[in-house]
Amino acid sequence: MFSALVESTDWTLQIPDDRQANIWQQSRAFPTAWGRWNAYLNQLCLETCLAWLKAEYLPTAKAGMEPALWGMVNGSIVTVGNLRIALMPTESIDRSELEVPQEWVDIPSWAADYYLGVQVAPDCQELTIYGYATHQQLKTQASYDAQDRTYCLDVDDLITDLNTLWLAYPHYTTNQTRASLPALSPLAPERATQLIERLGNPALVMPRLEVPFQIWAALLENPQSRQRLLQQIQTGNSTPVFTQLSSWFQGQMDEVWKSIDRVLLSQQIESAVRGEASQNLLRILSGDVYRAKILNLDRGQIALVIGISPVSETEIRINLQVHPSGGDMYLPGETQLRLLTTEGIEIGKVSATAMETIQLQFLVSVGEQFAIEIICCGQTLVERFEL
Repeated sequence: MFSALVESTDWTLQIPDDRQANIWQQSRAFPTAWGRWNAYLNQLCLETCLAWLKAEYLPTAKAGMEPALWGMVNGSIVTVGNLRIALMPTESIDRSELEVPQEWVDIPSWAADYYLGVQVAPDCQELTIYGYATHQQLKTQASYDAQDRTYCLDVDDLITDLNTLWLAYPHYTTNQTRASLPALSPLAPERATQLIERLGNPALVMPRLEVPFQIWAALLENPQSRQRLLQQIQTGNSTPVFTQLSSWFQGQMDEVWKSIDRVLLSQQIESAVRGEASQNLLRILSGDVYRAKILNLDRGQIALVIGISPVSETEIRINLQVHPSGGDMYLPGETQLRLLTTEGIEIGKVSATAMETIQLQFLVSVGEQFAIEIICCGQTLVERFEL
């Protein structure tokens, strides 16, 4: 059942049909489609590989992670004493590289000694272990993709004969397998609570990409904060978080709201704000504030831009826009932007296909709350605001 040798360096393991059905039922507990599928693949990989490892090489091996994490990040851990083996499943037919999320590499308590590349067949009836790398290899040889926060190691740099792993294991030390990592700065309790309220929204497809990595990593490394975050995502009892727009006039905004020149291309900026261009730099009118936030989709990214302009002592004008991101010229698909009351009643709507941007403008009074809903490529994202 376990070791059907395909090539001299490949191990192919069969996945029983009954386990596929049972694991799929378990994965339905995850609130997002991405989380359900990721949990399904990882549970198949973990159960199959763990059974094989215990039967063939490491009888005391056991799972070393919380399954709820699969709603946020790919990968799982098997432990044998102090030894940590990370399993990295992929559906890619082209086994050109080993791709490892940054969490498993740069969070000290998550780092592994060995990382196994595991290819899951399209029909999920078998998987193939096609090579492995050490933590040191990932830190010294892999390329880092900042967009999706992964380390990617070319397949030519992998150790493809697993026999060398079993021969090395009895003599291994962490100094031989792991690169040194700096300690993470802990989050203040109040900051952790704020992040859990925002990132615990089950509607977020990729909460791991919503804040800078160092902040996200510190949240995950703390066991109490991690459990609170997972519980909030799983139960769906997330407290609505409102972005306070009035504080923007005093320069106080969350770090996810970046200056527009860090998010948009120069030609996008020119169409985004009111003002005049001078030497390729746009001058925003005095009193106006423009900020942009990257929103992650399964098919790419879009940028939400909000401009606020004072009209009177009690009102401001909101300039709300959705732009393509990541260097794309057009939105990734049909996009709809809806303005809602906090009770979900539609106030305004605009939609377009294959456009460079869509936008809404409206007035908001002091103390007023509103929400916006963005539907793009079949995904729905909601943001809430208060003046």
